[in-house]
Parts: sequence; C-alpha cells; structure tokens
Amino acid sequence: MQFYIKPEHFAKKRSFTIRDEKKNRLFKVKGKFFWGLRSLEIKDMNSELLYRTKRRFDVTFFKKYTIEDEKNNIVAVINRTRGFKKPKFKIVVFDEQFVIDGDLYGHDFSIRDKENTLIASMGKRVFPSGEAYEIDVQTEKKPLLQLFLIITIDQFLHERRKR
Repeated sequence: MQFYIKPEHFAKKRSFTIRDEKKNRLFKVKGKFFWGLRSLEIKDMNSELLYRTKRRFDVTFFKKYTIEDEKNNIVAVINRTRGFKKPKFKIVVFDEQFVIDGDLYGHDFSIRDKENTLIASMGKRVFPSGEAYEIDVQTEKKPLLQLFLIITIDQFLHERRKR
C-alpha cells in the first residue's frame, strides 16, 4: 500500500492529511508538542481515533513512547536515544523487534524486522503536481500501524523545530 504526504506539511504544520495516489484523503494526523513530541494521533476522515502516540516518563536514558489503539491498549513501544551521529530507536510491536535503516533526516528510511524483511519505507517522490513523501507499507499484518510507526518516527526527528 502506498500513501502520500506533501512536504510542506512536515515543514510547517503539526496537522496534515495522508492521501492515496489518486489524491483521495484517507487519514488525518494531528500532533501536540510542548517541549518535544508529547502526543500524535491518526484518525480516519470521520474523526474516529485509530492510533495515538504518547510520551511516557521513564527513569532510563531513553525517551519512551507508546502507541495505543482506539481502546487505549498499548500495541507498540518506541525507545529513543542519541547515537554517535544520528538518533537510535528501539521499536517493539507485539513482542517483535524492528530496526531502522537509511537517512532519517532526509526522510528516506525504512523499517525492517529481525529477518531484514522490509516492513515500511518512506522516501521523496516527484510528481507532475510537485513533490510528496511516499510511504510504502509492505505488510498485510497491521498496515495502518506500520504507517503510523513510520510517521511517528519521522515526527520524532522534527520535534524541536520552531512552532
């Protein structure tokens, strides 16, 4: 499945729309930021909550975030720390570990499972109508969760930008 987001939404807004290739509006994303990412929500076009990311306070070196479904069940945990030159993430979804490859700051990265199977990827693509970020979700197992994971990680990288 492929999803698209216009680049200016990442640069200027905390809320944006995810579209399909035919420019149909599929989902709305809204973030709440106060000294860093505190929450991020994805809703369908009827404003029904699908997933929410919340920052949790933890005594470890990592920043800890949880992804909850519409019933407030925790479905994923993301721990974030700084590496030598780039951020590092530890992602656990239903007791499965995921790793991130690629250029995080260039919006060109992917999420892979422990067998190195591609789960989801993000990259910039040029269309006749302009540029867009293309998110390609490879898995049939919880594709919306994989889409939200890649958006959440991208938003982590921009949590300190000017409001």
